[in-house]
Amino acid sequence: MADSISDPQLFQVLKERINSYFEAERKNRKGDRAMWRKIGIISMVPVAGYIFLLVFGERSLMLAFIGYLVYIIGSALFVVNIAHDASHQAISTKRSINQLLSFSWNIVGISKYLWEIKHHHSHHIYTNIPHADVDIAESPLLRFSPAYPYKNYYKHQFLYAIPLYGLFGIFIVFVKDFVLLYGEKVNGKGAKTLPAFFFGRLVFTKLLFLLVAFVVPLLVLPYAWWQVLLMFLVCLAVGGALMLLVLVVPHINEVATLADDNFSINNRNAWVLHQIHCTVDSSPNSKLLGWLSGGLNTHLIHHLFPNICHIHYINLTRIVKQTLQERGIPYHEKSFAMSLYDHFKYLRVLGQPSAVLQQLAVINCAVSFIRDGNL
Repeated sequence: MADSISDPQLFQVLKERINSYFEAERKNRKGDRAMWRKIGIISMVPVAGYIFLLVFGERSLMLAFIGYLVYIIGSALFVVNIAHDASHQAISTKRSINQLLSFSWNIVGISKYLWEIKHHHSHHIYTNIPHADVDIAESPLLRFSPAYPYKNYYKHQFLYAIPLYGLFGIFIVFVKDFVLLYGEKVNGKGAKTLPAFFFGRLVFTKLLFLLVAFVVPLLVLPYAWWQVLLMFLVCLAVGGALMLLVLVVPHINEVATLADDNFSINNRNAWVLHQIHCTVDSSPNSKLLGWLSGGLNTHLIHHLFPNICHIHYINLTRIVKQTLQERGIPYHEKSFAMSLYDHFKYLRVLGQPSAVLQQLAVINCAVSFIRDGNL
């Protein structure tokens, strides 16, 4: 296994090869025409869904539900594909354009400011490190790391995680920003002073989304309030769950996990090797999955070079894979279906007490040792 001492030039080699790719192909590292076409297409999906909901939704509950679903899923596609890249300054060479597009987080009720703090200053730097990566933070409901205390009901988490993930859309829009704002999870991670009138702007953002996504359909459609509310919540749950799965599958699995938080990264190459270890790509050659997920199925290249537009990820992932293979460094990839299976399988493993996890770890090491031909 390579380390930052035996392979001190890994990041530099990757950087040079990727730069050579853009020079040879005469491409911009940011969004190209294909990306701008994609922005146009994806922008139309939630708009078309919302118009369909208000114009044709009165004809039947089924048509209303379809309109709602297209609107909410289209909104999720927009933030995953466009707001996410824009927040990384990856769409345009002009910072002002990226800033404008990144404000689409606020359009769906999520604070751009808080999301960027927890994503850039926590998840991307301390990926999968317990107590440091906000995305795998200790939770009373789910155990995402063996470093966290065990609770007896975690043994069922691989089952109740499925409906719980459905609550993610509601949580991220209406709850998580306040948890981040008043909790301890983002302290020391870039939030020195809040923007002026931040709390009022935060509440306004959420009320505006609620007005557009629920109140207007409630006033326009000829259905009872509880029917409109149910459609809204179900569609928000579906969109949120799809978005969450794309985010957790690359990191929360048996391959990518870290056993404890006693982990330090002391140089650039150590950080690169850490990212390689704790990220699993899912169907990295799938153009369809890459198009829908904003390239997050090719997750490793995103973590290594987050300021490159995701429209280039498939080709760049091949360069990363070849470079790692040349240096004897494992590149982790699976089909998306297998990645989903492994994620829930690992949730079941994490539902066991720490002593059992240690025994399983010893067994897995022994199996890997024999499989690699060492015995």
